[in-house]
Amino acid sequence: MYDGVHVTAACYVRDVGTRRGIIAACVVALVACAPSVDGPVERQRAVDRADADHLAAQLGALPGTVTASVTLHRAVRDPLGVTAPTPASGVVLLVVDDQANRDELARTARTLFAASAPEVPNPAIEIIVGAHRPALASVGPFTVTESSKPMLRIALALALGMIALLAGWIAFRESQRRER
Repeated sequence: MYDGVHVTAACYVRDVGTRRGIIAACVVALVACAPSVDGPVERQRAVDRADADHLAAQLGALPGTVTASVTLHRAVRDPLGVTAPTPASGVVLLVVDDQANRDELARTARTLFAASAPEVPNPAIEIIVGAHRPALASVGPFTVTESSKPMLRIALALALGMIALLAGWIAFRESQRRER
């Protein structure tokens, strides 16, 4: 796919050796290297993405939240556009574990969204259970799932028994060495 600059350059290839061709090639090269300028719509979309990422980071730090995703679209009028701007909207998707307080998370998400984007009157907030939080048990300095507790106790007992056997073997060997 070619844009207008490349098509124009292709039209002047036949005149490369002439003065007209050289000037045209220089003009085309300068135009092709010109930076693009973002309009007000692109700038607003960049701000919306940054605000949505910031809000998603805040929501992702809430207790019980596995992941958070936010989409924010503020209304912006393009001064050169002929269509009316679309209304402001926002969507929050929270994936939480099964023991999270979903009502409290929804209230907090609505409050944070209103603080970040007050021009969005009613954001859609979806909370989905996507993870199971296991029951935890403490065995000495270790915290494990409840189902792993007996196996950890057996492993610790075996390790302690091996340490005791090794200590006894070293003591026996040292006593044999001293007798000689």
